[in-house]
Amino acid sequence: MAISLYTSFAINAAYTVLQLGLGMIHSTIWYYSMAAYYFMLSVMRFYLLRYLRDGHAPGENKESELRRYRFCGVVLLGMNLALAVIVYYITWQNRTFVHHVITTITMAAYTFTSFAMAAINLIRYRKYQSPVLSAAKAVGFTAAMVSMLTLETTMLTVFGEGEKGDFDRMMTGTTGAAITFTVLIMAVYIIVKSTKELKYIEKEK
Repeated sequence: MAISLYTSFAINAAYTVLQLGLGMIHSTIWYYSMAAYYFMLSVMRFYLLRYLRDGHAPGENKESELRRYRFCGVVLLGMNLALAVIVYYITWQNRTFVHHVITTITMAAYTFTSFAMAAINLIRYRKYQSPVLSAAKAVGFTAAMVSMLTLETTMLTVFGEGEKGDFDRMMTGTTGAAITFTVLIMAVYIIVKSTKELKYIEKEK
């Protein structure tokens, strides 16, 4: 379980570096924004992993895990605003980028790997009943969805010969809106659920 979580963190961090490097090469706010987004996802993953690294077993300290669970929900809620700005940037501002084939392959590999690991973790960690692992699943799923949006934009640009038409804007707009709404619902659910359970624990004390 620890190896799987650290692998997810390492891949996420590497993708952050890739986006930052592309930002330096192309001097555009798009890549810097994506780098910042993935950096925050990496920070949340590290925050959760640190709890397990300190020797805590999943589900051992429910109250402490719930507080970390709620923290991730709050961060996801704030990051969703940044995601909405990114969606607006690539859809309504008619922004598009032509990637090198190696970069495109790297993005595709990261995207499919993220979705695969998110699906595996969704099943693997279900039995632990641990808020920390639930938060890790939410972070992993969010990272996979956002990377899918960037990959979709890249593929539409490549096959559209660098021009973004009405169909491309409709596709990215629909995907972006669906992802933004999903992350919003997920963040609100995490905050409400963790707050309710923390109040119950306080009441029991």
